Amino acid sequence: MINIRIQTQFWSIVLFLPIFFITFNCSSHTNRITNFDSRKDQIRKKYINDGSLSVFSADIDKINNRWVIKGETTDSSAYESILRLKDSLFKDTDIKNNFILLPDPALDDKVFGIVNVSVTPMREEPRHSSQMVDQAIMGNIVRLLKYDNGWYLVQTHYDYVGWINRSGLFITNESGKNNWKEKADKTFTGMQNLIRSEPDNNSLPISDIVLNNIVISEPYDNDWSLIHLPDGRKGYLKNVSLEYINNKSENNFDSNNIISEAKRMMGIPYLWGGNSTKGNDCSGFTQTVFKANDIQIPRDARQQALVGVPILPSDNWSNILPGDLLFFGKKNRVTHVGISLGQKDFIHQGGKVDINSLDESSPNFSSGRSESFLFVRRVISQ
Repeated sequence: MINIRIQTQFWSIVLFLPIFFITFNCSSHTNRITNFDSRKDQIRKKYINDGSLSVFSADIDKINNRWVIKGETTDSSAYESILRLKDSLFKDTDIKNNFILLPDPALDDKVFGIVNVSVTPMREEPRHSSQMVDQAIMGNIVRLLKYDNGWYLVQTHYDYVGWINRSGLFITNESGKNNWKEKADKTFTGMQNLIRSEPDNNSLPISDIVLNNIVISEPYDNDWSLIHLPDGRKGYLKNVSLEYINNKSENNFDSNNIISEAKRMMGIPYLWGGNSTKGNDCSGFTQTVFKANDIQIPRDARQQALVGVPILPSDNWSNILPGDLLFFGKKNRVTHVGISLGQKDFIHQGGKVDINSLDESSPNFSSGRSESFLFVRRVISQ
């Protein structure tokens, strides 16, 4: 009986051991992932202030009995922190590192794109059916981050991130980028026009052109300029709406020009993610207006709400000047922005570019905007 009992206990232990080790390994596997995810989130909060301006993703998993870390980021500090985290959690473990700092090394030296159409969508995902998050316009240079089946993940000169289809870009290297910046000397100041294949209004167009597009231009005759596009195409454009690019300083800010530019866009329809004269959202409208005056402000309303200085309206709002930005939302969450016309009147994109007022006695009074008004900021000293 004793031998039978001993044998029974022995086989119970033998049968239990695999279950113990499996349970232990699963628990260890889960704990490592949980620990990584927790510390990864801390890194994200420290270095990635706005997901629309940066790329950050990092994950670990065990594949074929080998740990793998994968992901990508545009932030060098976040990149180094993730690598240190990897080393601390897996210092005695073989782990494959697929976590990269963008731009993707696979792009080699072709890490710049120049927009070669008047307006190209920037999308949330690399497909035409994905939501548009922004637009990039002709002549602007974007930084290429990675490539995926005909699409480039890009970052604009104001740091916004999105996907652009290959057809909208001329791909180049540092030398090509610098060459374009040196030679691109004119900006289009009209709302919209056509670049023609010949210096004749009846000739076929090679491209359209909209406000703030940048091109290389050389004189052709008294009426026409020869236009060079980023991808090498050439065409002709009337001289009337071309001006030399000049970097105006903030000291040369003229609120009258801001208001004049804004009013030229009256009636332009609302377009989510739009920031051109083909259609815009509220912050795309303000960004386009200021850009037409050589002033670069951030893309989104919540980002624009962080620039400049706050202005507390006086009782009669006499201290609110043309060109100030009015912000709207709920509980200090900014959801809308408009441009002050002075005191309580403002112009904004709200279905179409239109003028409204916070003055109850005005025929343009908007009760909805009055209820959601948050604060005023002055972007440029006046």
